[in-house]
Amino acid sequence: MNFHETFRRDNDMHMIGLLARGVAHDFNNRLQSMASALSLIRARVAAGCTSDLGPLIEVAEQSLVSAGKLAHRLMTVARKTHHQSDSLFQLNDALLSMSDLLRCVVGEGIVLRLALSDSATRIRCDSHLFECAIINLVINSRDAMPKGGIITIETGRTYSPKGADGQQYISLCVTDSGCGIPSNVLEKIFEPFFTTKPQGVGTGLGLPMIRHFVDQARGHIEVHSTPQQGTCIKLYLPAAAES
Repeated sequence: MNFHETFRRDNDMHMIGLLARGVAHDFNNRLQSMASALSLIRARVAAGCTSDLGPLIEVAEQSLVSAGKLAHRLMTVARKTHHQSDSLFQLNDALLSMSDLLRCVVGEGIVLRLALSDSATRIRCDSHLFECAIINLVINSRDAMPKGGIITIETGRTYSPKGADGQQYISLCVTDSGCGIPSNVLEKIFEPFFTTKPQGVGTGLGLPMIRHFVDQARGHIEVHSTPQQGTCIKLYLPAAAES
């Protein structure tokens, strides 16, 4: 085996390892969502409150379907097939459809607020990567507030922070009232496998996967954080052209 073949094989093995870790990270998020929903269902059944179980059951089912999509995505990559997975959708509608799932993810000690723009907010991107990015953002905010707090998801129309390129963008900001990020850590947060969470809790893949989504969507990302005051992660996603 020559040098080029050895290099290519080693690179393929490295990419497979990264992919496996990424899929495991997303599967863990889906399992957390299902576990939270099932835990709430159990508690309400035990208390005899069964009239409002529908949304919780839908959350568990949605997480199961998403896990199935992850498995399909992994098999697609393994077969080295390529497909265009971008889709056109309303950002606000997508966030509203995820609200029950996100409230299960954050738990009962945290308030989740949606402050969505009144204007049409259509974007074109990979809807699966979008969903994974939002869940990762909310989980990071949740973990920064072990004693509870507030997470706000806000959308609006804006322009690129990178200069006057004439492209209109949709801003999506996830803000928490948590512990914040020290300046010496802030510069490392997008490094794969870097995490400040205890061993066995964090994989260090959440924020790199969010950046991957933003890059795939041809957008930008900003992080603003003050220790003990909270963090705001702002995504700039290109607004879809009006048809």
